[in-house]
Amino acid sequence: MLKKNSYMDIGHNAISFSGDSYFGSMKETITPSFVPQNIMVIGGGVAGMEAARVAARRGHKVELYEQKGYLGGNLVAGGMPDFKKECHALIHWYGSELHELNVPIHLHSWIDEEAIRQNDADIILIATGSTPIKQNIPGFRSIFSAESVLTGAKDPGHVVIVAGGGLVGCETALWLKNQGKQVTLIEKQNEILPINKTLSYSSTETLKNLLPQKGITIKTNTIISHAVDSRIVLQTEGQQTELVADSIVTAIGYQANNSLYETLRAEREHVYLLGDAKQVNNVMHAVRDAFDLVSQI
Repeated sequence: MLKKNSYMDIGHNAISFSGDSYFGSMKETITPSFVPQNIMVIGGGVAGMEAARVAARRGHKVELYEQKGYLGGNLVAGGMPDFKKECHALIHWYGSELHELNVPIHLHSWIDEEAIRQNDADIILIATGSTPIKQNIPGFRSIFSAESVLTGAKDPGHVVIVAGGGLVGCETALWLKNQGKQVTLIEKQNEILPINKTLSYSSTETLKNLLPQKGITIKTNTIISHAVDSRIVLQTEGQQTELVADSIVTAIGYQANNSLYETLRAEREHVYLLGDAKQVNNVMHAVRDAFDLVSQI
């Protein structure tokens, strides 16, 4: 029998970590730059914050620009479930670090190629992150991204279908169920949470066991075909079934936001892409990518 809070460890191991415990060893490897430069960081997600932190510790003059009114990027939605609060703790840790390093943070700042052309920065670091992939279901309008539901921007109602059996979909389904919702999780592959380089075996197996124990219906090898009014038509291995639902919450992946980089790289020499904007992955990968890049410039 799983303990009530057993998923706390999964959240930590899968996409979150403590700033003090993880960065303690990396601080010793940050060496001062021989030639301090002006660096413009675009994007206040975890990769952008890590890039700004390391650049400032190396002695560069850094400014961070974020189009939203807060830092954290996708980690904000990821930290909404009570079993993922360490995500928000990590955002606050970064905020404290950047404040200590006197890094100017410009929120509500939309940066396009023209704004960059007018900036005198020596190096541009583009960490514009990723956005949820959208899904259209013919005949149905109440389709929301997991991010919009987790942040409270959208109300999914009481009966919810979560489309996508990856980490985000499974965690969202668990969060909705903990709120008293009736939840069905569908996945087009033959299993949820397939083992890959971003998830550990122990994490996936614990979550796989927890979902049905919580009363979440799981349908694999299943896709959403269309809808008639509030009836959602599902196809499972050639057979059709119908579910009545208030909404469909999609968690079918993310796509990199790299258009700004693609526009600029042909006209400027020192423009770098990092984090999810470079390759959609987990938080640990985004941090390591930013750290490794900025340690060399």
